[in-house]
Amino acid sequence: MSNGDPLFRQAHLPSKETTYIGSGGDKNRRKDDTGSMEYVQKDLLEAKLETIEARMDGRVASIEGKIDTFLAAQQERDKASDTRFSRIESDVSEIKTLFGSMKTTMIVTAITTVLAIVIGIAGFNAMLTSNMLASFQAGRADVSVQRVAIPEVKPPASIASPEVSAK
Repeated sequence: MSNGDPLFRQAHLPSKETTYIGSGGDKNRRKDDTGSMEYVQKDLLEAKLETIEARMDGRVASIEGKIDTFLAAQQERDKASDTRFSRIESDVSEIKTLFGSMKTTMIVTAITTVLAIVIGIAGFNAMLTSNMLASFQAGRADVSVQRVAIPEVKPPASIASPEVSAK
């Protein structure tokens, strides 16, 4: 472009004789791919339109029938769903009450278990203390009985002292 060449040359631009679709009407097209429109009689046009309208009415009626059938089936499903949901709600409320009573039962059981353990340990301690006291008292009584019952025995003179035997 630095040497002064134009961006587009004449070969790139369309010729002045070129006409475009829509610029010259129905008959001035660049290609002759469509013929000109012919006149249609009014009676034939109305008959075709009535036939098309009758077919469309039949199709619309068929679609309306299908929609009505679908809506009826949907209403039945809604009724069944409502029944199912109400049953589920009643089951959930029943489960909530059962969980509440089960929670109470678990708390009472835990408290009872703790009390039983505490009372059992206290009873075991009382039994051990009682047994130890009874054993101690029995041992004391045995010692006093032994002191009274055993007379003091003197050893024989021959064994008594070594000094006496040496004389």
